[in-house]
Amino acid sequence: MTSQVAAAVICQEGMVLITRRAPGEKLAGMWEFPGGKLEPGETPQSCIVRELREELGVESVAGEILTTSTFTYPGGAIELIAVTVLLRSAVLSLQVHDRAEWVTPRELLGYELAPADIPIAEEIIRKYG
Repeated sequence: MTSQVAAAVICQEGMVLITRRAPGEKLAGMWEFPGGKLEPGETPQSCIVRELREELGVESVAGEILTTSTFTYPGGAIELIAVTVLLRSAVLSLQVHDRAEWVTPRELLGYELAPADIPIAEEIIRKYG
Protein backbone atom coordinates (compact mmCIF):
# COMPACT_ATOMS: atom_id res chain seq x y z
CA MET A 1 0.00 0.00 0.00
CA THR A 2 1.43 3.34 -1.06
CA SER A 3 0.77 6.33 1.20
CA GLN A 4 -0.07 9.59 -0.51
CA VAL A 5 1.84 12.58 0.84
CA ALA A 6 1.46 16.21 -0.23
CA ALA A 7 4.55 18.43 -0.44
CA ALA A 8 4.47 22.22 -0.70
CA VAL A 9 6.42 23.91 -3.48
CA ILE A 10 6.48 27.48 -2.20
CA CYS A 11 8.25 29.89 -4.57
CA GLN A 12 8.56 33.58 -3.76
CA GLU A 13 10.75 36.08 -5.57
CA GLY A 14 12.75 33.32 -7.25
CA MET A 15 13.40 31.44 -3.99
CA VAL A 16 12.00 28.08 -2.83
CA LEU A 17 11.21 27.13 0.79
CA ILE A 18 12.76 23.96 2.20
CA THR A 19 12.65 22.72 5.78
CA ARG A 20 14.87 20.37 7.80
CA ARG A 21 13.43 17.53 9.87
CA ALA A 22 14.15 18.04 13.57
CA PRO A 23 16.00 15.49 15.74
CA GLY A 24 13.64 12.71 16.82
CA GLU A 25 11.51 12.98 13.66
CA LYS A 26 11.56 10.46 10.80
CA LEU A 27 14.38 11.39 8.39
CA ALA A 28 15.86 13.72 11.04
CA GLY A 29 18.43 16.12 9.60
CA MET A 30 17.20 15.73 6.02
CA TRP A 31 15.74 18.61 4.06
CA GLU A 32 12.32 18.42 2.42
CA PHE A 33 9.47 20.34 0.94
CA PRO A 34 7.09 20.67 3.92
CA GLY A 35 3.87 18.67 3.92
CA GLY A 36 2.36 15.44 5.13
CA LYS A 37 0.05 12.48 4.58
CA LEU A 38 -3.35 12.87 3.00
CA GLU A 39 -6.22 12.05 5.35
CA PRO A 40 -9.17 10.02 3.98
CA GLY A 41 -11.24 12.18 1.63
CA GLU A 42 -8.63 14.95 1.33
CA THR A 43 -7.33 16.29 -1.95
CA PRO A 44 -3.61 17.06 -2.17
CA GLN A 45 -4.58 20.75 -2.09
CA SER A 46 -6.71 20.57 1.06
CA CYS A 47 -4.04 18.41 2.71
CA ILE A 48 -1.21 20.84 2.03
CA VAL A 49 -3.17 23.82 3.40
CA ARG A 50 -3.86 21.83 6.61
CA GLU A 51 -0.29 20.54 6.92
CA LEU A 52 1.27 23.98 6.45
CA ARG A 53 -1.04 25.34 9.16
CA GLU A 54 -0.04 22.46 11.50
CA GLU A 55 3.70 22.30 10.70
CA LEU A 56 4.59 25.92 9.95
CA GLY A 57 1.74 27.95 11.41
CA VAL A 58 1.01 29.69 8.09
CA GLU A 59 -2.09 30.19 6.00
CA SER A 60 -1.73 29.32 2.34
CA VAL A 61 -3.50 28.87 -0.97
CA ALA A 62 -2.87 25.62 -2.85
CA GLY A 63 -2.54 25.66 -6.62
CA GLU A 64 -1.72 23.10 -9.28
CA ILE A 65 0.09 19.80 -8.88
CA LEU A 66 3.62 20.35 -10.20
CA THR A 67 4.73 16.70 -10.30
CA THR A 68 4.67 13.44 -8.32
CA SER A 69 7.45 11.20 -7.06
CA THR A 70 7.17 7.63 -5.78
CA PHE A 71 9.79 6.26 -3.40
CA THR A 72 10.00 3.19 -1.18
CA TYR A 73 11.41 3.88 2.26
CA PRO A 74 12.13 1.07 4.78
CA GLY A 75 8.72 1.80 6.36
CA GLY A 76 6.82 1.61 3.06
CA ALA A 77 6.20 3.34 -0.24
CA ILE A 78 5.00 6.92 -0.60
CA GLU A 79 3.66 8.88 -3.53
CA LEU A 80 4.87 12.44 -2.95
CA ILE A 81 2.54 14.92 -4.65
CA ALA A 82 4.16 18.32 -5.14
CA VAL A 83 1.59 21.13 -4.97
CA THR A 84 2.40 24.74 -5.83
CA VAL A 85 1.49 26.99 -2.90
CA LEU A 86 1.18 30.71 -2.22
CA LEU A 87 1.70 31.79 1.37
CA ARG A 88 -0.75 34.27 2.89
CA SER A 89 1.52 34.81 5.90
CA ALA A 90 5.31 34.73 5.98
CA VAL A 91 6.16 34.18 9.66
CA LEU A 92 6.99 30.51 10.13
CA SER A 93 6.46 28.67 13.42
CA LEU A 94 8.39 25.40 13.10
CA GLN A 95 6.80 22.33 14.74
CA VAL A 96 8.47 19.23 13.24
CA HIS A 97 11.42 21.03 11.64
CA ASP A 98 14.44 22.72 13.20
CA ARG A 99 15.36 24.94 10.25
CA ALA A 100 13.74 26.56 7.25
CA GLU A 101 15.60 28.21 4.39
CA TRP A 102 14.73 30.06 1.21
CA VAL A 103 17.06 28.87 -1.55
CA THR A 104 17.33 29.32 -5.30
CA PRO A 105 16.18 26.36 -7.41
CA ARG A 106 19.81 25.70 -8.42
CA GLU A 107 20.86 25.41 -4.76
CA LEU A 108 18.29 22.68 -3.94
CA LEU A 109 20.45 19.70 -4.86
CA GLY A 110 23.26 21.02 -2.64
CA TYR A 111 21.14 20.12 0.40
CA GLU A 112 20.70 16.61 1.77
CA LEU A 113 17.14 16.20 0.53
CA ALA A 114 14.95 13.27 1.53
CA PRO A 115 15.10 10.76 -1.36
CA ALA A 116 11.47 11.24 -2.46
CA ASP A 117 12.04 15.03 -2.64
CA ILE A 118 14.97 14.85 -5.09
CA PRO A 119 12.86 14.30 -8.27
CA ILE A 120 10.66 17.22 -7.19
CA ALA A 121 13.74 19.43 -6.77
CA GLU A 122 14.88 18.38 -10.26
CA GLU A 123 11.47 19.34 -11.70
CA ILE A 124 11.63 22.72 -9.93
CA ILE A 125 15.07 23.32 -11.46
CA ARG A 126 13.72 22.37 -14.92
CA LYS A 127 10.68 24.61 -14.56
CA TYR A 128 12.04 27.60 -12.60
CA GLY A 129 15.81 27.04 -12.65
